[in-house]
Amino acid sequence: MPSLDGKYTVFGEVIEGLDVVDKIAREPVDPQDKWPLNDVAMKVEVLK
Repeated sequence: MPSLDGKYTVFGEVIEGLDVVDKIAREPVDPQDKWPLNDVAMKVEVLK
C-alpha cells in the first residue's frame, strides 16, 4: 500500500463491534492508492 512506508506493521484485535469492521471493509476506495474515499472515524484504546 503506497500510503504505508514499509517500516511498520499494523495489527490489532477487535474486542467488540465486529460489525464495524465489516462496515469499514465495504467503504469505497480510490482505485489507485486503495485509500478510503470517505474518512472512517473510529475510537481506539491502546492497551499496555
